[in-house]
Amino acid sequence: MENKVVAHTLDGQVHKGITHDFDPGAEYFHLLPAEGGGVPVRLRLRDLKALFYVKDYFGNRDYKPPLGFGVTAGRGRRCVVTFHDGEVIFGSTPDYVEGAAGFSLFPSDPEDNNVRLFVAQRAVREIRFP
Repeated sequence: MENKVVAHTLDGQVHKGITHDFDPGAEYFHLLPAEGGGVPVRLRLRDLKALFYVKDYFGNRDYKPPLGFGVTAGRGRRCVVTFHDGEVIFGSTPDYVEGAAGFSLFPSDPEDNNVRLFVAQRAVREIRFP
């Protein structure tokens, strides 16, 4: 299946493209650049902050997600994820397991450009379950 994603790495790099082979249990995955073809980029999961599954690559730079949970029902347990770089995302996770390499996160705001994320556990400073 083709997934439109934006990969953020721990060192601050951002890669936009399509992936067909992302697997949280694998060591690597590939990203076909969004800029129209080119050579796929090979990314290591251990270098990943998060993989953002997006509606589109442009988003809205003026959009500010609400600091809180929306009125829509989430998928799994509500949580607040704080990354080491200070980014905070309110959402829900159906598969968080302490000590796992990562977990799925669904943003709480339906207006968010992010449909879901794969969050790398090593990029998380704190996760709270209110």
